[in-house]
Amino acid sequence: MKIFLSALEARMENVWDTLESQKELLDYGLVSYFYIRGKDKNFSRIQRNTKEILVDSGAHSFQKGKKVEWEEYTREYAEWIKKNDSDKILGYFEMDVDNIIGYEKVLELRKILLEATDKIIPVWHKNRGIDEFKKMCKETKGEIIGITGFRNEDIKDDQYHMFLKYAWQQSKKLHCLGMTRIKVLNEVPFDYTDSSSWRQTAIYGTVKRFSNGKFKDLKMPKRKFGHLELVHYNFFEYRKMSKYFERKWKNARSKYLEEYNKCKKEK
Repeated sequence: MKIFLSALEARMENVWDTLESQKELLDYGLVSYFYIRGKDKNFSRIQRNTKEILVDSGAHSFQKGKKVEWEEYTREYAEWIKKNDSDKILGYFEMDVDNIIGYEKVLELRKILLEATDKIIPVWHKNRGIDEFKKMCKETKGEIIGITGFRNEDIKDDQYHMFLKYAWQQSKKLHCLGMTRIKVLNEVPFDYTDSSSWRQTAIYGTVKRFSNGKFKDLKMPKRKFGHLELVHYNFFEYRKMSKYFERKWKNARSKYLEEYNKCKKEK
């Protein structure tokens, strides 16, 4: 399991300074095209300080009220991909705004992105139907399929195993968007997840201490610790979490596929 820390686009200087002084790298980072476009200097520093990167389309920003011309924005996204693609970038999420423009239009926008790279990550939503998830796993050119991990959305917690196993059976990797609920992470060995919680909690003056597989909330007085100090602390605690679950589930995929292929042969 690789947990990608997101929300890296702004006010990260103190974090990057610390990593650089320690001669270390963030293992996995996720950036939003919506926020990183036109900020070549910021993106360059993120790349220098991160081993592997995923790029989100910025679709969630639109759902928060930011309006754009969908096709124009998608073509700009595709051009940015052509300009910035590298081996370090594992994939680019599609424009999964089915709830705003409908799935047929999303498919049209996906075609535009696929002209730029095969590394486009389709994101399944419940409205597409389970047959579409299976089709995505079988036909997607890239190796990653996305699903949502937000509460009360497409998938119940006890259903994630089914999605993960089917993706593995089709030689795909599964990314669960926004999933850092410890209970679920302890039960489901996703290939990839991501989270911006490390930054969000700092807004409320809270830091998370990670130890022995669990988080503990620590209330920090704002008058003593500034926002950027809280961000810095949370970043490195969530980095601990990322490393913990990567160790925990290191061989989960290979063990499952070994057993699955063994059963297929016996049949």
